[in-house]
Amino acid sequence: MPSRLALAFTLALAFACGGEEDGGAATEEAARCAQCGMRVDMAPEWTAGLGDERFDAPKCLFRWAAEHDRAATEGWVMEYYSGERRPAFEVLYVAGSDVLSPMGDDLVPVEGRESAERFAADHGGRVVEPGAIDAALLASLDPR
Repeated sequence: MPSRLALAFTLALAFACGGEEDGGAATEEAARCAQCGMRVDMAPEWTAGLGDERFDAPKCLFRWAAEHDRAATEGWVMEYYSGERRPAFEVLYVAGSDVLSPMGDDLVPVEGRESAERFAADHGGRVVEPGAIDAALLASLDPR
């Protein structure tokens, strides 16, 4: 009987001490897109960020940045082919392709002009420079 009590105590202690590195349990907000509220860990290959904010897709990053008077290009995105984090201003984006993010039609981040053009040829869409992403382009990705 004492061993069961010790096991229960150990499990309770381990559970109570778990959580994030800051010493507390993860908050619901920490795992949600700053723009749409969707969980950002549902498809980590689409995750983006800007400062302390996290987004579930590049489209949400660019929308949030526009609404908060921030430059989305100061953020980062996950490059499509490598799956690695890249500064948002260092990649090109393919808009209108048949590759969908958790948010549907999106901006697919691709590193290098040749790779971006090959992606557009394979999946449709057009190659867009980061500075050319505006409200009209974002609206075209999500017709309402």
